Amino acid sequence: MRKRLVLGSVALLLLAAAGVALALYLGGKRDVTTSSDEAYRMYKEALENERRYYYQEAKDSFAKALALDPQFAEAMLGLARLTDGEQGLALIKRAAKEKARLTEREQLHVDMDLATRQGKWDETVQIARRVHEKYPNDIRAATMLARREIQNGNSERAIAIFSELLAVEPNNAEAYNQIGYFYAYRGDYDRAIENLRKYQFMAPDQANPYDSLGEIQAYSGHYDEAIENLNQALKRKPDFFHAYLTLGVAYMGKGEYTRAIEVLRKGAHEASENEARREHIRQALRVAFVAGDVGVARQLIAEYQAIPGERHPEVARLLTDAVLDLMEGRPAQAEKKLREVQPKIRAAYAAETHGKEWDESMDDPGTQFLLAQALVRQGKADEAIAICEKMAAPRKVEDFAKRHWAFASRALLAELVARQGDLDRAEKLLAENRKWNPNWAPTRSSEQVVAQLRREKVLEASK
Repeated sequence: MRKRLVLGSVALLLLAAAGVALALYLGGKRDVTTSSDEAYRMYKEALENERRYYYQEAKDSFAKALALDPQFAEAMLGLARLTDGEQGLALIKRAAKEKARLTEREQLHVDMDLATRQGKWDETVQIARRVHEKYPNDIRAATMLARREIQNGNSERAIAIFSELLAVEPNNAEAYNQIGYFYAYRGDYDRAIENLRKYQFMAPDQANPYDSLGEIQAYSGHYDEAIENLNQALKRKPDFFHAYLTLGVAYMGKGEYTRAIEVLRKGAHEASENEARREHIRQALRVAFVAGDVGVARQLIAEYQAIPGERHPEVARLLTDAVLDLMEGRPAQAEKKLREVQPKIRAAYAAETHGKEWDESMDDPGTQFLLAQALVRQGKADEAIAICEKMAAPRKVEDFAKRHWAFASRALLAELVARQGDLDRAEKLLAENRKWNPNWAPTRSSEQVVAQLRREKVLEASK
C-alpha cells in the first residue's frame, strides 16, 4: 500500500509545532502546541500507527489526543489526514488558525494540505517544491512532487526525486516503499521488487511491506508469490484489509473467481470504514461480472446497498443496475443507464473539487468499459471501438486498478479489430498487455478469439 492522494482523503502528512518542550517522537527535543503529556503520548502513538499504515488505530489516537487538548494543532492535522470530505477540510482550517505558532516547515505543510483539499493542484505543487528545496528529506513533499511527475508521464523524474531523498536519508524505509511503486508504474518490476524487499528488510514486523510487494506481484502476474506475501501481511495484522483487496486481484488474475470473491467479502467484513467496505464489494462485483455469475452479483449488490453512508447513491444505483442489465441480457437498458451516469459522476467531481474543470481523460474507465460492452452486445462495434481506443491508450495514472481497466479495454479492442480483419493490430495490442501482465485470466478469452481467427486465416490462405 502506498500513501493515499485522493480527493476525499489526502495523505500529505503534516506535523506541527510550537508550545511546551516535550521529547520528540523520533528522538531529541522540540516544541509542540500542547501542554498535556497524555495528549502528546496519544499523538506519538498515532504517528507510529500512521507510519505503519494502521490508519484506523492512528485515527483513533489522533482523536483521543485532540479530545484531551482541543487546541492541539498537530493532532488536528493528523486527524485531518485520515478524515474524508468536509470534516477533514474543517480540521485543516482549524489547524491553519494556529499557523503563527508553528515552525516554517509546518506552516508550509498546512498550506500544502489546504490547497490540496481545495483542488488547487498547481498551488499544492508550488508549495511542495518549496518544502523539497529547503528540506530534501521531507517525504511528504517528495511524494507529492513525484506523483505529479507520474501524472505528467515523467516516471524518470519521479524516481529521481526519491533517489535524491535516499541519498540524503538512506535508512528511510517509506522512501523504498514509494520508489518501488514508481518503478512498477513504468513496468520495471524487477527494480520495484528490489526496493520493496529492502522495505521488508527494514520493517519485517509490519504488515505493509508484505502488502506492497504482494500488490506489485499481483498486478504483474506473479500470483502465487503475491498470495504468499499478502498472507504474511495478514499474519502480522489480521485486519489489514487492503491485503484482502489485493488477494482478490491475485485470485482473479489466476482465474479462481470464487476464491477471489470469497476473500474480497472477507476484506469487506474486516474493513473498519464504510468506503473501504464498498471498495471491496465493488471489486467482488467486477469479479462476478467477469465470471458471469448473476446470482452472486445480485447478492453483492444487496450487500453494497446495505452499507450506510454512500455519498452518491444515484450514481451507485445506475452503475449496479447497468451491470445486472448486461449480465441478464439487456444491453440497451445498460447503455441508457451508463450514459445517464456520466454527467452525474462529473457533477460529483465538480462538487468535491470546488468546480475544477473536468477533463475527458478523467472519464471513469470502469464505466466506459461497461459502456463498450453494452455497445458490443447490440452490434455497435464501431462505437465500442471508439471508446476502447480512448481507454486503451497509455494513461498518465499511478493507479493499478485504472491501469487494468485500460488493460481490459485493450483486450476487448483487440478482439473487435480482429473480427474486422485487422489481426496484425490485434496481436500488437495483446502483446502490449503481456508486457504489463502476461497471465491475466479475464482477458484470456480475447487472446483465444484472436488466436482462432489467425488460425482460420492461415488455413484459408493455405487452400
